[in-house]
Amino acid sequence: MRCRVRAGLVAASLVVGVALPARAQTPTAVQVGIPGCADDVAVRASRQAITFISRGRTVRAWLYSPGGTPNGDGLVMLHGGTGFEMNSILFDAHAIQLASRGYSVILPAYFDASAPDQRRRLVNGRAWRQVALDAAAQLTERAGINPRRVALWGYSRGAGVAVNAATTPDSGVRSAILVAGGGSIGESPATTDLSVLLLHARRDEAVPVRATLELADALRAAGAEVQVQGLDFDGHQYDLPTWCAVMGRTRSFLETRTDD
Repeated sequence: MRCRVRAGLVAASLVVGVALPARAQTPTAVQVGIPGCADDVAVRASRQAITFISRGRTVRAWLYSPGGTPNGDGLVMLHGGTGFEMNSILFDAHAIQLASRGYSVILPAYFDASAPDQRRRLVNGRAWRQVALDAAAQLTERAGINPRRVALWGYSRGAGVAVNAATTPDSGVRSAILVAGGGSIGESPATTDLSVLLLHARRDEAVPVRATLELADALRAAGAEVQVQGLDFDGHQYDLPTWCAVMGRTRSFLETRTDD
């Protein structure tokens, strides 16, 4: 199903094709699309507010498109438990940087499909999983996107949504990046041809390292190719240098995939 653009919500502050300095000139001079990483590139991307339908519900999303030639890769970014509004602010400049490098990125508000409720965990899980898959389908409809190169990326709760979706039979997902994620996978997961990168802090008060390692073991046992990498940080709420490292490792992982 095709996206419907929500008129009036396109961010006017993002200018396509304008070269910006790699860092702000003063501590208060914040540049759109420049998170402050050492490897920031000139902004050459667009941000667009869209909606799509998932299981009969309207889901909001930010869509980030390359201003130049797409590299054929798509990325579905799944927010953490603090929700779309908070995490879209956190991830916005990083998503613009990805798009400026040729990636097509979508950041869906998956809580729109089912509000968090401890009494409805199974219902929530299924609804959020479908949003991730429907968001991936939105990217595969775009010109220049290789359907075999649309990956799922999730942070914290979003990592759980990503692995749930990626291991669903016939999902078509071949790559996933799980940041501060842990837990288990469902019965009879489909992990053939699935490559997964798990990133974790040294110590994480919300998702212990052992939970990440247990998830890695479960994915390997199910047949997935798994990499686990530690981050030079203690805690669950990462600082900017750690997010820069996360995004750099995300790109490296995506760039080394094969289409076979």
